[in-house]
Amino acid sequence: MMRVSVVCYGLLAVLLCSVTQAENWPRFRGPNGTAISSETGFPITWTEKDYAWTINLPEKSHSSPVIWGENLYLTTAMKEGKVRRLICLNAATGKQRWERDLSLDSVHLHKKNSFASGSPATNGEKVVVAFADEKNFIVAGFSSQGDELWRKNLGEFTSQHGPACSPVIHEKYVIIAKDMMGPSSVYALDLNTGKLIWETKREFRRTSYATPVIRKRKDGVMEVICVSGQTGITGLELATGKTIWKSEEFPMRTVGSPVIAGDLVIATCGSGGSGKLLMAIPLDQKGELKPKYTITRKLPYAPTPLYKNGRLFMLLDRGMIKCVKAADGKEIWTERISGNFSGSPIWLENRLYAIDEDGTVVVMSVANEFKELGRVSLGETSFATPAVANGRMYLKTATKLFCIKAK
Repeated sequence: MMRVSVVCYGLLAVLLCSVTQAENWPRFRGPNGTAISSETGFPITWTEKDYAWTINLPEKSHSSPVIWGENLYLTTAMKEGKVRRLICLNAATGKQRWERDLSLDSVHLHKKNSFASGSPATNGEKVVVAFADEKNFIVAGFSSQGDELWRKNLGEFTSQHGPACSPVIHEKYVIIAKDMMGPSSVYALDLNTGKLIWETKREFRRTSYATPVIRKRKDGVMEVICVSGQTGITGLELATGKTIWKSEEFPMRTVGSPVIAGDLVIATCGSGGSGKLLMAIPLDQKGELKPKYTITRKLPYAPTPLYKNGRLFMLLDRGMIKCVKAADGKEIWTERISGNFSGSPIWLENRLYAIDEDGTVVVMSVANEFKELGRVSLGETSFATPAVANGRMYLKTATKLFCIKAK
């Protein structure tokens, strides 16, 4: 009996450990946009036989998948953007559960954009998606079974390079930033009904593609941190949309999202495929704030930096990776790697995983010093960010989705 009890206890401990390690990936760049997973058991290199499954997607998109439990959601578009689609897959098998289409017009796109570059957001019970053309900015909410619950039109979306907006869900709030070449706003919609809770109007200059993050301040107030070129980095009260603090403006376009790095929030701006300015703004302050420090060289433009263990890891668009101390911006090391990058890196077991624009997954050790560990080609163009949830890693190209199970 004692031996049986020990065996049962051991099995229970393993099951509990598995449950603890399993986690969802509910939005672009995972839990609150950190791009960090605590899961383990993923390879540093692999072959086609190691995929749990691979599926073809209709036409092409540059969005990244989001996952909750056994549901995986992603976006795509057909007919030159006239059909925008939300797809739900079985996360374990890749089999499609349902799809829902929205009709919009075609728009002019940057060569690195698509008609479905924004990622969905989910809380497990509901999933929210945003699509836009020049006359319409549609945010729609669906149940996990695919029932359309509501649809909200936030008006025109004027942009030089086309839309690529990702919503964020926090409790009853759906947060969506519409920073464009025209009257801009950040919106909070009711997750259950789609009704407007608040709208905060923004100064505007160029379109921004940054996805907000949400955090609790030391004074207990929940805040939404947003980024755009004209408004810089701003903190809005989640309940009301009131501006709590703001930085000076960025001189150029913002594409990467804000990153919480200890007691700082960090964001970059840039142009022409390279970052030009990084600002590190102190958190838990009020009013107009000055950066604690800035960096003006060797910066990412499209990829979002990643913060872990006091360090900021920056994957540059044109094949370079840089590590700095997040507290003061001092460079620790910089290494060149081959490839051009638009997707952002994620963190797994002291490693970074990123997909370059040619569709090559690059695996890098960054715990103490840089070392490239492996490269695996996915066979076609990719602008997506990897996703990890519940023992599986998902790698997306323009028209395919790959799944690798942890061992």
